[in-house]
Amino acid sequence: MKGLNQKLIVIMGAIVAIAGFATAQPLMVVGTGNPDIDVPAVQSAVDQGGTVVLMGRFSFDRPPTAPAAAIYNRMVTVSKRVVISGAPDYQGRMPTIEAGNWPFFIDAAGANVTIERLHFVAPKAGAIWVYAAGGLTIANCRIESLQPTAEFGMQAGQANPLAGAIFVGADPHPPNAVNPGMPGNFSGTLAILNNDIEVGATTPGPQMLGIVMFAVGKAPDKEVDIYVSGNRIRNLSEVAINFRLIGGRTRTERNVIVTGVIGSSDVIRVVGSGSHLVAHNSIDCGWPGGVATGINVFAQASPLPSEVGAIIVDNEITMSAPQDAVFASNSAGIQIGGPAQGNAVLNNRIRGRAAAAIMLFRRNGATPGNNTFVSNDLTDFQPSVANVFLDAGATNTVIVGSSTSLEDHGSGTVVIPMP
Repeated sequence: MKGLNQKLIVIMGAIVAIAGFATAQPLMVVGTGNPDIDVPAVQSAVDQGGTVVLMGRFSFDRPPTAPAAAIYNRMVTVSKRVVISGAPDYQGRMPTIEAGNWPFFIDAAGANVTIERLHFVAPKAGAIWVYAAGGLTIANCRIESLQPTAEFGMQAGQANPLAGAIFVGADPHPPNAVNPGMPGNFSGTLAILNNDIEVGATTPGPQMLGIVMFAVGKAPDKEVDIYVSGNRIRNLSEVAINFRLIGGRTRTERNVIVTGVIGSSDVIRVVGSGSHLVAHNSIDCGWPGGVATGINVFAQASPLPSEVGAIIVDNEITMSAPQDAVFASNSAGIQIGGPAQGNAVLNNRIRGRAAAAIMLFRRNGATPGNNTFVSNDLTDFQPSVANVFLDAGATNTVIVGSSTSLEDHGSGTVVIPMP
């Protein structure tokens, strides 16, 4: 009887799909809980493009595959313009996609892809990998209990198993002069909005991240506008929002991030090229490791493009490490590092404990210059070194604000006190 019911559901879904195709209406696919039915059914629907509506419980719990000549395994490949949208069941529950090694892999250069209102449970390596797109929206999805894999770790050049909820990039290696990625795979507006991501880090070792974008966009003809806004991200062991080498503009706003207590890293990381705004985010960084940073902006060494002109404004950062934490010299609420130039850190509130609330730090053979700190509230911060730390070689720093402890090893520093 159960097998008959599953067959009837598939037949009904096929009838709806055929009727929808004839009238240019959305295609509906109803989950059966059988991966050998669900994966091919979803693949067939997205291959037609247009609008695909998913409903019910889907199981993707079977071995992944890679199309001919492709490198990376996945469950469903999205290769053309499509909107994949979840419809609630009669109890109001989002459609659920259980397991699967990268349930959706988007390889759709020049095409706009939307994935919205889906619930991913225990995806392996990650939920959505965007390899190429000419516009992207991932919105109002729920992702929980990522399962790190040795395969994804190896693909990214990491020794430990690795997982990331949403990865945008053609190469999971952090981009550098040897592995530059394929930034030309991306263009248009890329938006990751209002998703609820419970990464699920429970044990030390595996690297478990939130939203990652590596080598995305290329000037002058394939620049991108990136919006990462309104997401809730928690219980991760490494970076929650990670940008490296962006050809275009990013806006990271109104995200709420709670790290949990497994791991140690940067909560928001911005590396290299791009025009970046980081604003109105709420960060609770509770990692016990002494090198944790709330927001870290830094430039890599030449010949990679430098980092210039980020604006970090109106963020609420709480560094809530345990009382027995021992802080390394590069632990900070906000840190700017390497040959980064002309960044503005404005009106942020930083509480808790670390080596410093705000820091300019030498890395990649250079120290930042021409950076400005204005009206940041450090009243409730307890540094192990100083509220503001400027490393040796920092040049032409301007600090505007109320009296605060300063350890200055740089040159050309200007302090303008305010009541």
